[in-house]
Amino acid sequence: MKIILDTTSSDPHYNGDCDCAVVDLTPALVDQIQRRVELARRAAAEDADIYELYFWGSAVDFYDHSLVEACEEAVAAGTDGQEEDKNAAAYAWSSALEQTGHALLPHGVDLKRHARQRTECLQTIIRCAPPSRSLEFEIAWTAIPKHTDVYVTTHDLSLTVMDDLLAAARRNYGNEHC
Repeated sequence: MKIILDTTSSDPHYNGDCDCAVVDLTPALVDQIQRRVELARRAAAEDADIYELYFWGSAVDFYDHSLVEACEEAVAAGTDGQEEDKNAAAYAWSSALEQTGHALLPHGVDLKRHARQRTECLQTIIRCAPPSRSLEFEIAWTAIPKHTDVYVTTHDLSLTVMDDLLAAARRNYGNEHC
């Protein structure tokens, strides 16, 4: 199951055209994330000041805004009804992405038609959700667009949200896509 994530940049005026990121939440990646969260839980049990752990490597690819536009078009194309219904569906999808920072990548979006942005220093972040001391962890990914000195970071995903997204994908698409 592929999820599109909104991004932020350490430079408010430039993000190296890394406007969004896509992560393929495969069973292997989910297992890896759960193992890393368990490692963070154990570390937090020994040191209450832990905030985040970084792991080299990443499971995301960064894209420019044209991918978001293609997702809106795919949502509209998959909607029955009048043009205003299609526009409303596309608007609802993009509004949800802006509000939550993530959305399922719609069917019909061909990632091969969109250029992945060149990045380096890819990392996975396991972060304790502030200001929680209940040890709820969130996952984010970060990278540096090539030939820049800015960091681009995805919106955080909690384990609960990942579980909800996986369940929704199974309901909508069946187990073969998850």
